Amino acid sequence: MGRGQKRGDGSGSGRGRGRGPGRMGGPRAAGPEGDCVCPNCGHKAAHIAGEPCFEKKCKKCGTMMTRA
Repeated sequence: MGRGQKRGDGSGSGRGRGRGPGRMGGPRAAGPEGDCVCPNCGHKAAHIAGEPCFEKKCKKCGTMMTRA
């Protein structure tokens, strides 16, 4: 810490300030509908609530899928 500074005097956002929607919340949350899509080959599979797309492997090529 610099001269004359105390802990907490910084201007950084840091962790735990409650800013932003969080990892899966807020207005950009995908919701239960939609598809999981392979970024490699484009294969689509129905998204199942409670099963994140990034934890699923594409049945065609084995690449981890993303949410569409």
